[in-house]
Order: sequence, then C-alpha cells, then structure tokens
Amino acid sequence: MTRAVLLGALLAGGVAAAAAAWLVPPAYEADLATPFRHRESAWATSEACGSCHPDHHASWARTFHRTMTQEATERSVQGAFDGRERTLLGVTVRPVRREGRFLLEYLDPGTKQPVKTLPVLRTVGSRRYQQYLTQDPDAGDNYYRVPVLWHMGERRWIHLNGAFFDPDGQPFDRHLTMWNQNCIFCHNTGPVPGARNLGELRERQRRGERIDHEFDGRYSSSVAELGIACEACHGPGAEHARRNRDPARRYLLHVSGRADPTSVNPSRLSKERSVEVCGQCHGQRMPREEGEIIDWLERGWPFRAGEDLTSFIRPIWRDTPPPGRSPDDGIFRLRFWNDGTPRLTAYEYHGLLQSACYTKGPLTCIHCHTMHGGDVQGQLPPENRTNQACASCHEAIARDVAGHSHHRAGGPGAQCLECHMPRAVYGVLEIHRSHRIANPDPAAETEAARPDACTSCHLDRTAVWAGEAMRRFWGPEQGLPERRGDGAPLELVASIAALHAGDPLQRAVAARLAGRRDTGLPPAGRAFLIPHLWVALHDAYPTIRWFARRSLLELDEELEGAGRGLALADELEDFDYLGPAEERQARGRRIFQKWKAAAAGFPPPPEGTLLDEARLPRMDVIRRLLDLQGTKVIQIGE
Repeated sequence: MTRAVLLGALLAGGVAAAAAAWLVPPAYEADLATPFRHRESAWATSEACGSCHPDHHASWARTFHRTMTQEATERSVQGAFDGRERTLLGVTVRPVRREGRFLLEYLDPGTKQPVKTLPVLRTVGSRRYQQYLTQDPDAGDNYYRVPVLWHMGERRWIHLNGAFFDPDGQPFDRHLTMWNQNCIFCHNTGPVPGARNLGELRERQRRGERIDHEFDGRYSSSVAELGIACEACHGPGAEHARRNRDPARRYLLHVSGRADPTSVNPSRLSKERSVEVCGQCHGQRMPREEGEIIDWLERGWPFRAGEDLTSFIRPIWRDTPPPGRSPDDGIFRLRFWNDGTPRLTAYEYHGLLQSACYTKGPLTCIHCHTMHGGDVQGQLPPENRTNQACASCHEAIARDVAGHSHHRAGGPGAQCLECHMPRAVYGVLEIHRSHRIANPDPAAETEAARPDACTSCHLDRTAVWAGEAMRRFWGPEQGLPERRGDGAPLELVASIAALHAGDPLQRAVAARLAGRRDTGLPPAGRAFLIPHLWVALHDAYPTIRWFARRSLLELDEELEGAGRGLALADELEDFDYLGPAEERQARGRRIFQKWKAAAAGFPPPPEGTLLDEARLPRMDVIRRLLDLQGTKVIQIGE
C-alpha cells in the first residue's frame, strides 16, 4: 500500500488530525504551504463547484446573487409580457411573448402598429424589480438596458426615470444604457467587457469629432458566469478543482483543518481582505490611475478575491474629482450626505470604512451577512436582525440594553440597528439602512441636512427635542442644533421640515419613513402626516411621489385596522406616479377631500406640524418651505 493510499484509508477511518499531520507526504506539504496566485487559474463555473460542494451550491443557488443576470427564459423572466399596452411617459409599449421569445413593441400612437421591436435577451435583478437587456443589430455584441422595468412588489411596469433619481421632464430614453461598459462589472462573475475600438474613438476625438461612447463603442464581451457566482467570492476555481480530484488531498484538508491555498475563504482572510471581497461590488470605485480604465474595458476586471483591492482601485468619496469633468460637477458629491456619509446603495463598503466597529474593531461583512444561510432578503440570519448582531462585541451593553438606550427593552428605541444604522440610504425604490455605524448625533446630522436616527423614529418631534433628549441621556457635552441644513425653521417637526424643504433624497427618506409602523406611535397619532404626504404626491420627483403614495397606503391600512380608515386605497391603488399631472392632481384632490371630511375625528396634531385647528395644512407656510428646495436639478443613479 502506497503512503498516499494509506493516508486516504486512515483519514477515511477518522484518524485524529495530529496523526494526519504526521502522515502528510512532502508533496502535499509543499502544495499546501505554497501561496497560490488565483489570477493564474482559469474559471470553472458554479456547476463545477456543485459537484463537490452540493450543500454550499444549493444555499448559494437560492440567493438573489445567483439570479442577478440571467438569459431571458420562461423561468427567469418575471415581467408580464401579456400583450397589454402600457403608456409610460407618453410612449406606448406592448410587452409580448411570441414563439418563445420576449419582445417589447414600441407602438405608433395613431395606428397602434409597432414602429420598433426590441427582443429581450437577458434579465438583470430578481428581487425588487427586474430590468431587461436587448441588442441593436447594428451594434454588434453590445447589450443595452431598456428604459422600462417590471416591479415585482407592485406587479406593474414602470419607467427607470421613476427609479433612478430624476425629476420630471426627462427624455424617455435617458436610461437606455450600454451593459457592456458598466453593469457587466458588478452583476457577473469574471467580466471582460472586450472593448474593440477604443483606440479608434480616441483618434476621432483628437480630430474634434463628437463621440457618444454609449453607442459608438463596440464590444465583444464575455463573462465566466452570468450573475454573482461562487468564484466572485472564492476566486477562479479551475486549479482548485483539478488538485482536489485527488481524494487523499481532500481528506487531508478535511481532517487537518488546513486552508486550501487554491480557494479563497473570506472567513480566513484578514479583515481588510475579507471586506474587499464584498467591497469589489458593494463599493463604488475608480482605477488608481485614470488610464487603467482602458485596460479594464478591454481585458476585464483585474481584481480577484483575496487580493488587495486598493492596489487596483480608489474608492469614490464626496470630494473625489470626477474624471474628465469640472471639480464642481457634483456627480460624486451628490451621492453622499453633507457629512460624507453615503446615501445610495452599493456604497456599503464606504460606510464600513467610516465605522469604528471596523477601523478600531474586528467587524467585517460576514460578521452579519452570510451567503450560505439565513434570509435571502439581505442574506441575514434571523438573530442578526436583532441586538444579537452587536452583542458579541458589546457584551456589557447587551446585558442592559434599556439602560444604555434609555428606551423600553424590546421596543424599537432599544434596537441597536435603529439608532446606529438608521434608514437613510436610497436604492431600488426603497430606503435602506446606513452602513456607516455611528452614534446618534441629532445636532450634527440636522446641521448637515442628514436624517438623524431620533427623529426618523419620533416622527412627531423636532430636532431640538432630539438634541435635548441626547443631552439628558449623555450629558451636557451633547450638542444642540443651531440651524437646519435645509434652511427650514428648527421649531418644525423634523419629518415635516425634511419632507417639504429638504433636498430630493431628504424628501424621499422622509416620505418613506412616514409610513413606518415601528415607531411606538399609534396610527391615529401619525395621522397628522396624511395631509403632508398629500402635498408630497405633487413633488417634482417621481420617486418621492412613489414613497408618498406607499406611505399613505400603509398608514391608511393601519387606520383601517383600528376602525378609522379613510378608504384612500380607492384612489391610491391606481395612482400613477409617472402619469400625466392632470390625472395625478385629480386623484390628489379626492384624497384631500377624504382627509378634510375625517380630520376632525383625529387627535390634535403636535406643535410644529403646520396644521390649523381643522387639521388642514397651512399651505402659506408650506409653500415657503417648498421654495427652499431650490431649482438645482439632482440626478443620481442608485
């Protein structure tokens, strides 16, 4: 019996790890002790991984990472390609299925005959909404994202102008974007854009020609695998699969607990390298040198899991100069709150880099999230939606959460995440938790025009009240706000001031949080928000109208459960937040009349809510707040 076969037999019989170590042949020892360069391995795809790791493959396969990009098939397409016409921003589109294909027909408004038919070839997203990719026959292998999408929760078609933060008045094709040079990087594994004519385009630019990179570029793109698969986090796996066809090697690794250098395990990495596995996509970045973007577009994304991400990229921050634009352009600045905190999704890495739990402590992404368990809605184990997520590091606080938080144990105010990771981030038509883990500071956050944790829950209170509460809890060194960064008076209830005077993202957060049910206020105690959400239904940003409608529906549903509903769903279910202004205004008038008829039956509103004795909005003051919004157009992707 050879030494290798003996090793396999002994390990299969359950010999102790110490004995396994004693029996390790020199060839295996050299193999396991030699660092492995993953970029020198080929990709293997998740199918190869599943043959040896069926449990991990199955737990990954249920995630939304797997279905981030898919070929358009009967199984993957979720939109209603039912042949019904939809008019979005004045353009009539008919989604149809024909001979096993999914098509979007653009119709002539007069004849209702197709003037353009786009084949749907790939899907992007599968949780909140699904986008679709098509190809232009004249543009080779280029894929383009069409400007209409299917919203799963609402079961309806909507336009991207109402999801990518834009004001009214944008052209229908504003978000017809090339997939090959943008989306491909983070929504797939092993992306290679394969740009073919960048040199030609640069030469044309030097000659003074006007270049549209969105449509003049030519790509022949490839990916190791559509979607976010095993090798995005564990590194290219072909060499790993080849070496582990040797059963003795597999048994040795299993019994000894040794790390396999041919595969990256984020839990074995340093905290810096571990968070960078996630940060490669959950963080917005630029190449370290501007010219390197050419190499990315031609040869592909250079980073491999386990490497030093910062050797390839620079994270984008609020003060990062945008390449090829004026430093005052604002394209990056607008993606952050005034104090530098990210306010868009896909900046979770940035938030963690700003958090003492990471910079001074051991926290990494996988302390809370897991790809192979928990709820796929966030990849969180159930306990990590509770204070247990923080208890392992903050044991003393965990023993007396009520004493630390100054809120009732078990209530929303005693939940760590509500105070230290408040909802203040926009993306995919939702408001998410900030990943900048910080202590509440109502004074600083109010002055920076950033939503603060206290008044995001205490929707009936002012920022000054929040500052005074912090002073009572933590001592006189806690500051009091001296002004609101949005220019509204401090004596106003903070949720209302932000909803009317804030910049578009402030208003979006305020509109969404107005519908939250976990504030400790009964629904009747939040009814004063209804007329203010009615005002927000007329906002110039469709996204804010979306949140106002949603919060009105949720609040009225709660009131209905308490026997005090206004039957607003009759008008709101069919309220088209992207529809013609006249239709929206007509429905808005009917909603207002319902409030006016029922208002007297609700409790007197708190001070600073800008409602008169009849519980009707004081529009003279509210109009002055609306004027504080300014006229600068803010357009930010998510």
